[in-house]
Order: sequence, then structure tokens, then C-alpha cells
Amino acid sequence: MPKGKMKYLPIPAFLIDVLLLFNAFYTAAYVVFDGDAPNKQLYVLLFFGSVALWGILSIYFKMYDMPRIIYLDKIVAKDFKAITLFVLFGAALLFILKGYAISRVFYFTYTLLFAIAHICWHTMLTIMLKSYRRTGKNFRTAAILGFNAKVEQLIHKVLLPPENGYRINSIFSDELPSRDLLNYHKGTEDALISYLETHEVDELFISLPPTKSYLLNKYISYADNHLIRVHVMPNFSGYLFQKFYITYINNIATLRLRDEPLESLSNRIVKRLFDVVFSLFVLIFIGSWLFPILALLIKLDSKGPIFFSQMRSGKEGEAFKCYKFRSMTVNAEADAKQATKNDARVTSIGRILRKTSLDELPQFYNVLLGNMSVVGPRPHMLKHTESYRKIVHKFMVRHFAKPGITGWAQVTGFRGETKKVQDMANRADADIWYIENWTLFLDIKIIFLTVWQMLFKRDENAF
Repeated sequence: MPKGKMKYLPIPAFLIDVLLLFNAFYTAAYVVFDGDAPNKQLYVLLFFGSVALWGILSIYFKMYDMPRIIYLDKIVAKDFKAITLFVLFGAALLFILKGYAISRVFYFTYTLLFAIAHICWHTMLTIMLKSYRRTGKNFRTAAILGFNAKVEQLIHKVLLPPENGYRINSIFSDELPSRDLLNYHKGTEDALISYLETHEVDELFISLPPTKSYLLNKYISYADNHLIRVHVMPNFSGYLFQKFYITYINNIATLRLRDEPLESLSNRIVKRLFDVVFSLFVLIFIGSWLFPILALLIKLDSKGPIFFSQMRSGKEGEAFKCYKFRSMTVNAEADAKQATKNDARVTSIGRILRKTSLDELPQFYNVLLGNMSVVGPRPHMLKHTESYRKIVHKFMVRHFAKPGITGWAQVTGFRGETKKVQDMANRADADIWYIENWTLFLDIKIIFLTVWQMLFKRDENAF
């Protein structure tokens, strides 16, 4: 297999998807029509149209371009996005062609079966590729110029794990690398070019301090002329201590301090569609019978309204009215004081609601209104936002995303009362990580973790 991109993979991978489409089509026809479609020519046209549509989406999303560093959650998230558009475009076409008798039940059975089959197949392909690389195949040789903490991190997290398909053959630096990497050290920076003339190298990673940046063009020029791909790692360790991304504004390079997947319109559409569908599911199939029961218990337990509403900080810091089931007696401190352990304000039924997070269920209405998401940073009281923004580093960054009913911070142990400033700092860090690493697959994972913790895990911070 070639050492570069797996250039022969896309065609057979797409043909397998065509087979999966055919199998899903045939199975759906058997289930819905008992194998005999009412208008065979029309349904055959539908099949070939769906193959063409999937081919276009596959090219657009680069479905079969397997990156050197493979993250399964990102692969699955891309699959979800492509399948969502596949279903929506097809449904829109069926709506336009409503004069033709195409069964909606057949169409959604067909696309559902294909979606399941494709995600399973693509996941299996990803696992097989990683396993194949662990055997020493499909690798690229790498040389490194310069050594610092970031380079060491790159080596251990990217270049050494065999499933990424790299083999380090040399490090050139004026200072010696750490002891466990000494075997790769082949000389000082000046010895690089002479080494490249006699050894095969596919990719060159360069990380030089600003004082030596004038040498970059020399090494890049040599690499370009010898078909060696170059990765330049800017070394800003003297004054920039966080992750950043290089973007271009009118061909002018700028450093962006974080990547935000939800800045993409297509990602926002996918997340919003998921929010609406999931919220409607919860409200119809769970809320329709559970809400009246909880409302009755709240009324019998204490005086006051069934629902509690409070102004909280939302996306971009804008305030919105957040809804909950009332879990406390009516009190004047509700908008200023957090609930604490053994808080006298919490009612008997309220204690159960808070332990199980059932008091948050009315926030699915907030999701439908558009001021919350199912998953995102938890919204805080306005007073707390104003106080924490002054003492917690990057606290307001978490407001770049819509607040959520649950979030990454909540399922990783940062739920409930924040007794110390560091508790809130940890929560903010988790929320920022979520904003920078969002995928639909991550949202689904957080929802499953939330449900599992509600049912099987006792949270000492839930009160």
C-alpha cells in the first residue's frame, strides 16, 4: 500500500456504500411492500438518484479521505452530518415531487437502514486502518528540526503511536532531546540537509525559535525541491501559552486563539436539528405523562408555583428566562444564593428533583425557544456571571456557545455547588474544551453519560 494518502481507498469504499444503499433499498422494499414496489420504474429512479446524491455528498465531505491522525468521534460526526443532509435533501425532493406516489414510510426506512449500515461500515474501516498501521504498514518517515516542549509533545502524542502511521528517523537540534528520545538525535541543526541527501524522509517538522526564523526559507526550499512535505510549528513559547490556529483574512495570516466548530453554519444547523428533534421526543414521550405527576407532587409538597423561572446568562452574555420545576420554597434569595448541602430552602420533593436532575426538564422548552441547547455550558445566575468574570480566567469564553441542559463539565465531575473559585475555574475549562471540540457524536456521548449518571451514580454535589 502506498505510504502517502491511501489513494486507492475512495473508489472501493464508495462502491461498498453503493452496495449498502442497494441492500437498504431492497430490505426496505421487502419490509414495506413485501418485495413488490407499486411503481418499479419510479423506485429504481429513486435508487439511482440517491446513489448520485450520496456520491456528491461523499465528495463534498471528503468522506473517504482518511487522515493521518484518525479520531473516530470526528469520523462519525462527519458521517452524521452527511447522512442528515442526505435525508433532508431527499425528503425535500419527495415533497417537491409529491404528485408521484412515493411512500414516505419506505423512504425513511430505506435511509435509516443505510445510515446504520454506513456508520457501522465506516467505523469498522477506521478500526481496520488503525490496526493495519500497527503492523508497520502505510507509514511515513519523519525528520524533526529543533527541539522544545511542543516538539516533545508532538513526538509522544502523534509520531510514536503506531496507529498514526509515522516513523521517526531523526531529530536535529542544537540542544539534546530528553533521554528517552536520544536515540533519534542525529546531530545539530546544521547537519540536517546533509542527512536528507542520503536518507529517505517523507515529512519534515520544523520548530525553530524566533531568533532563527530567518533559516526557515532555506530548509523549506530544500524540502520543496526534494518532494518532502513540511510542517512548521511556530515557537511562541516565550509569550503565548495557549493553543492557537492560523487563519487568513484577505490573504493576511492571523493567529486565532481557538477553533470553534459551531462557528460553521452547517454545524449549527445539524446541532439545532438534533436539539429540536430530541427535545420534542422528550416532551412528547416523557413530559406528556411525567410533567403532570411532578406538578402534582410539587403542589402537594409546598405552596407556590409549579415552575420557577430565573434570568440567566446565555450566548454572547445575553440574559434569558430559564425554566425549572420549583424545588425550593418561595424565598427572596433565589436569584442570588446557590443551593448548598442541607439547604433549608429545598423542599422534600425538591431534594429528589435536584438529586435526579428532573427539575431541569422544563428547559427543553427553552431549547425549542432557541435560547438553550440540549448540550452546552450550564447557564449561571446573572449575579454569579458578573462576579466570576472578574476572578476566573477566561470565564466569559464559555458564553460563545448556547447554554445547555447538560454539559461536558457536568458529566466529568464539575456539577453542583462551587465552593471555591477553583471549582468554577475547572468548570469553565471543561466548558471551553467542549466549545473547541464540539461534534454531534460528543453531544450524544454527553447525553448518554448524563442519563447513566442520573440512574446509576450518586453525585455528592447534587443537592
